[in-house]
Amino acid sequence: MSRLVTANCLLATIACLLWQTEAYGDVKLTSDGPAVLGSVVTFKAEVVDSNGEVPPGKFGFTWHDDALRPHKNKTDSTTNTISYFRVEYKAPEYHVGVYHMEVIVCNWILGGLFCPEYASRRIQIRVSSNLNGNLHIEQNNKTMEGKFISTSNETHLSVDLRQGDYDYITSTATSILTYWFIDCKPFNYTTDMKFNYNFTKPSEFHTIQALVIASYDQPVTTTIAPTTTTSTTSSPVNLTIPVPSNSNSSIITTTTTTAITTTTTTPTTTTITTAKPTESSNETAVLGNLTFPFVCGSTIIPITNKTYGYFQKEVNTRAPISKLNIEGATYIDAFQELQLTLTWNGTPPFYQCIELHTGTYNVTGNETCDSSRGTKLDVYQYKFSHFFFDYLEWTVLIILSNDISTEVHPVAVNIVKKVPQPQLSVIVVPVSCSLVAIVVVIFGIAYWVQSRARFTVEVADFDFGQSNTDMEYKTFTERLRDSFNNAGYKQLDENKDNAQ
Repeated sequence: MSRLVTANCLLATIACLLWQTEAYGDVKLTSDGPAVLGSVVTFKAEVVDSNGEVPPGKFGFTWHDDALRPHKNKTDSTTNTISYFRVEYKAPEYHVGVYHMEVIVCNWILGGLFCPEYASRRIQIRVSSNLNGNLHIEQNNKTMEGKFISTSNETHLSVDLRQGDYDYITSTATSILTYWFIDCKPFNYTTDMKFNYNFTKPSEFHTIQALVIASYDQPVTTTIAPTTTTSTTSSPVNLTIPVPSNSNSSIITTTTTTAITTTTTTPTTTTITTAKPTESSNETAVLGNLTFPFVCGSTIIPITNKTYGYFQKEVNTRAPISKLNIEGATYIDAFQELQLTLTWNGTPPFYQCIELHTGTYNVTGNETCDSSRGTKLDVYQYKFSHFFFDYLEWTVLIILSNDISTEVHPVAVNIVKKVPQPQLSVIVVPVSCSLVAIVVVIFGIAYWVQSRARFTVEVADFDFGQSNTDMEYKTFTERLRDSFNNAGYKQLDENKDNAQ
């Protein structure tokens, strides 16, 4: 009876451990898909606890998918919480479609006696007939994430294939060519999946397309009949560049020189192989009127022995902000209004942000201004005004941006205390009045001197102590007449006076 109780307790303990293990664990399952048919797909399982952290213990991973010929794998006990499983979906065993991969993680307990399930996950993977990746656009060593590109920089276009797809075609294809199209107009083809182009006109819409064609055509083998002499010659051989079938245009060819050796004993077999291009190659040629599948709604049927990758992006051209000019006085008095006038060039809309910082501000390069925090402008001029009320040094940080560029310009503003200056009238009026007074005085003195010189002052000398004989017998009338005569007036006649 005691043994039965002990066994029941042991089973209850194991069940409790199993329940706790299953309840508190998780596993993150990811893949690098989608993938092209024939390439390798890598799955990754990462064990975490309920807090998203790495749990202790030993684990086991069991992998399997739902393909008709399933891929399976089971790992041994390991302390690693990350496991990888690589699967190849290769034709003709597998076909294009959607597959599901599942991983079950168990946690070894009780010294490795039991491995109950810790967590499990399932993920789907799409296996496609075309190459997977994206069209990469770069300007001035910067990836253009949005749909806008600058007209002032050269545009570097490249096809960024998924690594598994790239490894597959570079290891199996005999030639890999990338054809480039701008607005459905064919340009060049390249062998390194890269192309440079200049968009020069702003406010335009363009469609960029790239078509990668990986060909698996077998090398051409020719047999040279035996001859009676032995010689080595070099002759040109025309190599045809693989292009899609059903084309109504001429085929592009290149000429190479191949050495052909003939002998009198045995026939010589010469193999002409188109070398696989390297990433550093820049070979280009004019496309002419060739037609291609996928491009611009083409109805051309893809060739079965080729692998295609079609990539497209739509962009808008914008002129970046340039010739930013700021005018206005930066040394002002407190309580005086700061007035700045900003002018610039570029393609609208613009977003303007202005920040005020005390002291000197150092530009970090991380300043941004967008529609969420800036003022939208459709003009090329802006006037900023602000009052400062303390005697400090300020920095007015001006951030101006549009869809492809950002201009950051700090303006140092000094608030100075000016010495009060007297008004002009306070100086001019007293000085003017003083000058007028001086002139009046000078003219008065000159006039007085001139008047003094013009008039003669006579002084009468009356000597009453002496006797004058003439005055003893002259009457008042006679004396008056003599005075007039002596003064220079018209002489008065004595007879007339008497007659009177």
